[in-house]
Amino acid sequence: MRITINSLLAGLLAVVGLTGCGTPTQIERIESRTPAVSFQTYAWGTEVLTGDTGAPAQLVELDTELRRTVGALMQSRGYHQVQSVDSAQMVVEYQIAVIEEEFASEEENESWDAQFDSNAQRGVVELPDRSGAPRVTLSVGIGPHNAMPIWGGSATKLMARPEDKNERQRILNRAVSDLLKDLPPAS
Repeated sequence: MRITINSLLAGLLAVVGLTGCGTPTQIERIESRTPAVSFQTYAWGTEVLTGDTGAPAQLVELDTELRRTVGALMQSRGYHQVQSVDSAQMVVEYQIAVIEEEFASEEENESWDAQFDSNAQRGVVELPDRSGAPRVTLSVGIGPHNAMPIWGGSATKLMARPEDKNERQRILNRAVSDLLKDLPPAS
């Protein structure tokens, strides 16, 4: 399932970037061709990120928040977490990517001024509000161990205030809810 999540993430990163905080979250859900199955147990197929792994603090924090959000949704639908993927009926895989928005200078891109203000003087660039905000992409997949995911997908959102825990949690809640809206209750 790791290969599928990676290909979903790569495909979503190719999508045109979000340009403002009012832009909706871009969602791409898995369209499963497999008939829905019922299950009761799941295990995490992705290891927890920690500072010891060399991951940036921002990713470690998002990893923790995403695990908590997905875990709460799974629990609310009656699923029980088990420790081993071998004893789980389904596996939850995920990835988080934080892409820092970077803006080129006029020297690197001569059409730069026209992108933001066609009347700007040469050498003056007017950046859009909240430029430099990171774009966060998360991918979640749920399915049998070593098989294609049945539920999940990818979501991308420009995070205008990444330091605001409430905003991050609101965005994660909405994205996970959208990605897993077709996940049936445990049987």
